[in-house]
Amino acid sequence: MNRLKAQVRVEVIRKLECYQPTTTYDDGEITVMKAHDGPEFWAKKSSSLFNDFSYHYPVVLDPDGSLWSQANRYLLSRVFQVTPPSHRTLESIANDLACFRRWMLDEEVDFLAIPKRMRARPTYRYCAYLHDLVRFQTIRPNTAKRRMSTVQNFYRWLELDGVEFPYALWIESDSHLSFKDSRGLQYRKQVKSTDLTRSFRAKRQSSDYDEYLEDGGKLRPLPKDQQIALVEALQCIGNTEMTLAFLLALTTGARLQTVFTFREQQIVDIPRDGTTAKRIKVGYGTSVNTKYGKQMVLLVPIWLYNQLQIYSRSPRRMGRIARSPHAYPKSDDQYLFLTRAGKPYYMATNDPFEFLYRTPPRGNAVTQFIHQQLLPELNQQGHDFIIRFHDLRASFGMNLVESLLESFKLKDAPDERQPEFFQALMYVRERMGHNSLTTTEGYLNYRKKFKVASHIQNEFEAFLKTLISGE
Repeated sequence: MNRLKAQVRVEVIRKLECYQPTTTYDDGEITVMKAHDGPEFWAKKSSSLFNDFSYHYPVVLDPDGSLWSQANRYLLSRVFQVTPPSHRTLESIANDLACFRRWMLDEEVDFLAIPKRMRARPTYRYCAYLHDLVRFQTIRPNTAKRRMSTVQNFYRWLELDGVEFPYALWIESDSHLSFKDSRGLQYRKQVKSTDLTRSFRAKRQSSDYDEYLEDGGKLRPLPKDQQIALVEALQCIGNTEMTLAFLLALTTGARLQTVFTFREQQIVDIPRDGTTAKRIKVGYGTSVNTKYGKQMVLLVPIWLYNQLQIYSRSPRRMGRIARSPHAYPKSDDQYLFLTRAGKPYYMATNDPFEFLYRTPPRGNAVTQFIHQQLLPELNQQGHDFIIRFHDLRASFGMNLVESLLESFKLKDAPDERQPEFFQALMYVRERMGHNSLTTTEGYLNYRKKFKVASHIQNEFEAFLKTLISGE
């Protein structure tokens, strides 16, 4: 393997200073700059060009430490889009381009030279290389498809930037996607696809007996006995922050980035007498993060809301705030849950101190707690199951489904024939914050399939028992 391959890298600039070239001198802040092999010119800071995305800006560096010009100009163009990508998405694109660059240098491929023979063109050669990585199980098909898509978008930008290629880089055709709208009506959408990305289609296996469901990833709803075991283990460990955070996720279905970007301002209101749950707005327009900034309302059980209020004023939390390196303009802007060192478990995307971190906190301390404390405690109590924080969301969803079907007395009748079925479906969708109704239907289908699979398995095990014991 060529030694150059390991040296192409992505560096992240914590705060990107943006300058605008000018030919006139004024009283503002002016810097004298010099282009490579060119004349000197003036430049002044331009704070209007970048907003949040001036922080954690990735650049692709060649082995000699110089910038890969085309790739970095492409990344810059993405920032100027009407809806710019998050810095995490931008860094993912940069890493995909870095992988492409490593391959080019290793194989000595000129990415701008497009020969007449199709299979000799850089796009097709890189596609074949990605298939080799998939075949040797170095990467997964979805990763290969994403990398190929990134390279295609890069080439599309090169064409928009004025680069002309003598031959086609891929074969493009129309395909159709089926989807359901918010009311459950099914539609078909025509999209463009290429022979390169289509080549990474993986065969979907039947999920009838799968213990996972799809909701922004594979999640495993915990059975009631495992939920009880989880709460008992958390009580034994005695970590107040983790106990309250896990309960918040389990009772509201909130994702990790939502739970750990709760601020004190979310729990300052005194609930009215007789209320059973406190409504808390999260998402776009609030200080609490959600996936894609989706606006939604969490219903926090009043007993848990009271516990959160008590914790927010506790000496334990006050001590952590005192150790925090970040002082916010308003005291209630501080995160509800802080680590022992006073840092957030998950830093919000609009946090003014985000640029201070090379890699802002994104819940790694929570994962560490699960592996180092929670799982060992569960094993010590005689339980043998794996849990991830996101499984709490799936568990809430299944608890909600079971509760609704029980209240509507729908547990044993065919779901699709019941008039209340659609009403329950839409309520679950609203509480979970699903954009796609198909995701919500997955919870109901999971319950039905898993119930059938468990029944068949129990009957078969009983049959085997009679064969062995003769009973």
